[in-house]
Amino acid sequence: MRTRTTRWAVGALSAFAVTAGMLAPVQATADVPAGYYDAAEGLSGGELKSALNDIISDSTQLSYDEVWDALKASDEDPNNGNNVVLLYSGESRSKDANGGGSGDWNREHVWAKSHGDFGTSGPGADAHHLRPTDVQVNSARGNKDFDNGGSEVDGAPGNFTDDDSYEPRDEVKGDVARMIFYMAVRYEGEDGAPDLELNDEVDNGSQPLMGRSSVLLDWHAADPVSDMERRRNDVIYEQFQNNRNPFIDHPEWAGEIFGDGSTPTPEPEPEPEPDPGCGEATGLETVGLSSLPSDAQGIIEDVRNGRTGETYENREGVLPDCEDGYYQLFHVGYEDRVIAGDGGEFYYTPDYYETFQSVNLDS
Repeated sequence: MRTRTTRWAVGALSAFAVTAGMLAPVQATADVPAGYYDAAEGLSGGELKSALNDIISDSTQLSYDEVWDALKASDEDPNNGNNVVLLYSGESRSKDANGGGSGDWNREHVWAKSHGDFGTSGPGADAHHLRPTDVQVNSARGNKDFDNGGSEVDGAPGNFTDDDSYEPRDEVKGDVARMIFYMAVRYEGEDGAPDLELNDEVDNGSQPLMGRSSVLLDWHAADPVSDMERRRNDVIYEQFQNNRNPFIDHPEWAGEIFGDGSTPTPEPEPEPEPDPGCGEATGLETVGLSSLPSDAQGIIEDVRNGRTGETYENREGVLPDCEDGYYQLFHVGYEDRVIAGDGGEFYYTPDYYETFQSVNLDS
């Protein structure tokens, strides 16, 4: 791992222009520099991880104070240059509202600094995983691992937490995953920093581990890289640290290193369970609804609008057995009956259960 610490000898201020007595961030428009990832091309697994570590470790180390300026530039609200966008809540808040009090935003360590106990230097001052976050919401996240589930977080709709994990809102799930992937590649136990690694657990405590890896891979696939992430990556590279998050530039590398060799795709939503129903009877004569006596037609219409009848036991055994539902019986005249199944099936018997007809509701 190589670390370059002299480029910004007086901090990151040279990346700013002084305008009206304030520091105004210069807008970054850089793409991935030509040749930046050449040493990683064609590799996979541990070899890819090692090559990327060499590439992104060639960087400038910020102080924790300099991180304030970095976040004001990297997380600037594209619709309001005086504000930053808070990671978990998505709120736009004044750049000047940074601090530690109620209503302020502070520097959230997405890889919780207690997971490896690295404090606020080295990994603890790496802008690639530090984000503006409401003070109270940051406290709710604490040092928890990432996983799905829990109760909704006050002040951050769409975020959920329980005793040992935190789930961010859908719009930044992939952002969170890619920041965690970056940290696990950037810090490999050299230059006094811990060896940060992923695992598929939660409640990792002070170990230099972060989970849950399977969930993070799912989030990475479900929430692709956004324009704001690309801009943020450019700003940190161009104006502050001179290194990049490779999982923003090459999302497919997450699967190559942490998954099965390919970026995972979201699992399809399960098909909704069908109504229990009683099944369609076969081998019966079919009659159109319009051909039934008007009283029978009226009963069927009432049933479709919520009317209920007495239970029909199917003693004749002509209709399918209802394992998860039941039939309802309606008296029409002296001998004719309407029978309704739970799945919207209707049958008509004109002669006191001697014959049964299936009713076609569309004719």
